[in-house]
Amino acid sequence: MRDSGQLFLRIIDLLCGCALALCLLGFIWLTVIRENHTKAEIGELNQFIREARKDHRVLQAASHKQSVLLTKRRSELAETDELPADMPVEQYFQTLSSIASDHRLRVVRQNPLPSRRYPGLLEQRYAYEVSGSFPALARFLKSIEDADFWADVSYLKIDRGGGPKDVARNERVAVLTLSLFSAPEPDGPDDGGDGT
Repeated sequence: MRDSGQLFLRIIDLLCGCALALCLLGFIWLTVIRENHTKAEIGELNQFIREARKDHRVLQAASHKQSVLLTKRRSELAETDELPADMPVEQYFQTLSSIASDHRLRVVRQNPLPSRRYPGLLEQRYAYEVSGSFPALARFLKSIEDADFWADVSYLKIDRGGGPKDVARNERVAVLTLSLFSAPEPDGPDDGGDGT
């Protein structure tokens, strides 16, 4: 009986010793190991915050630079002509035909091509073909460049004339793609940018 009582006390002592050892290990883990792990996490987070602040400063500087550039471009645009909301295509081609006639060129054809949309910008494209002497074609192109239009020659090909009379008169045929630009009001949130 006494042996069973001592055995029981020894088991209780052993269990208490194990519980005490577990508590001691838990305390050591929480104070030493976990604290070191937490310090490492805090160090990583502080490094991440420093890098994020640095990136934020860079982005703020770039944003400020772009704002200054936008203000400059807007003032330049205010001093010159503003991009029209709607391109007066008919009036443009009447003036273009008049310029061609002034330079003794014949308008062979003018055909619309697919338009292209960009954010805040519409590019209406036209195939335009004229024939005449090379110097007249050069003066015609210079007149287009000097004209007060929101337009550009985006493609140019000059060939010899096709017929025997054209060759005898040293006629050339110029095939151009004219791009007319305007800034229409957006139709909705998905307006512009499809590039069609």
